[in-house]
Amino acid sequence: MPIRVSPLAEADIPGAVSAIHIRCRWGMRNGIFHVAKEEGSDEVLGVACWLRPQKAGQPQSWHDWIESWRLWFNQVGMNLYYGRGGLNVKRYYIWKAAQAEAQSAVWTDPRGYYFLNIMVVLPKAQNRGIGRLMMEAVTKQADAEGMSCYLESSRDVPNMQIYGRFGFKFTKELECDDDGTAIKLYTMVREPNATAPRMN
Repeated sequence: MPIRVSPLAEADIPGAVSAIHIRCRWGMRNGIFHVAKEEGSDEVLGVACWLRPQKAGQPQSWHDWIESWRLWFNQVGMNLYYGRGGLNVKRYYIWKAAQAEAQSAVWTDPRGYYFLNIMVVLPKAQNRGIGRLMMEAVTKQADAEGMSCYLESSRDVPNMQIYGRFGFKFTKELECDDDGTAIKLYTMVREPNATAPRMN
């Protein structure tokens, strides 16, 4: 059956939430997940997920192997229930190969990197310093440990300037090309105790 990719519609929200829910549960077990809320409120205004540093050349642990298959089976179950929802397995592997190539060129610290995987602030809550608080929750920990941080941004403007305020610097462009359909990501690294460059 052919796959159709379309903008998110109201009717798609339950399926999209289920897909993200699976990833959130995986992230709670395997990453560093934070939410931002106002004091006295349960409304989530922002979400951030970081992956912990993995030492270079370290074989995959049994825990990681089981978790990767658990995520895969949950995704398959969600696809069977809601339909494939635009999941393109070929593009996923193209992206993973491009990501591995970029990381092998950029990741020079054998101890690994704190990897910013998700950073979202609700539009109505933006410009209140929520992103900064979620960013600093992990960058301060990384600084205390003398560890670097890494991220992949889907947009160069304005994202690279925003992340630059936290000491991230552009390192490499990552391109996923599926027979002429190309998606670009911009990799950035933050060294320990890095600060934003001063403007003249």
